Amino acid sequence: MTDKVEVKQAPEKKAPAAKAAVKKPVAKKAPARKPRAKKVVPEKTVFEKLENSPIAVPFKVANKTFMASLGLFSYVQKEFDKRLGEFDKTFEKYAKEGEKVFGKWEGKVEDIRGDVEEKVEDAREKVRETFKKAA
Repeated sequence: MTDKVEVKQAPEKKAPAAKAAVKKPVAKKAPARKPRAKKVVPEKTVFEKLENSPIAVPFKVANKTFMASLGLFSYVQKEFDKRLGEFDKTFEKYAKEGEKVFGKWEGKVEDIRGDVEEKVEDAREKVRETFKKAA
C-alpha cells in the first residue's frame, strides 16, 4: 500500500499589467507674491521689561552710582589738567631762574673748586711728610 501523494503546485501569478499613465490636468499657479516686510518691533531689554518692578530698584541705584562716578572722574580729570598746566608754567619759571643763577655762579664755583683742590693737595703733602718723618 503505497499511496502516492500528489503535490500540487500553486498556479503562477502573472505580473500586473502596467497601466497607462494618465495625465491629470495641472492647475495654473497664481503669480508669486512678494513677501511682506514684517514690522520690526524693537525687543525690550531686560531692564525695560523689569523697569517698574521692585527688582529694578538696585539696578537703577547702581546705574546712578556709575553715572555719578563718571561725572566725578570727568571733574577730576579737568582739575588735574588745570593743575598740570599751572605746574608746567611754574616749573619752567623755576628752571629758567635756576639757569640764570647757574650762569652767574658757574665761574665763582670753579674758582672755589680750584681753591678747595689746592687745600686738599697741601693737606696730602703734609700728611706724606709727617709719615716720612715718623718712619
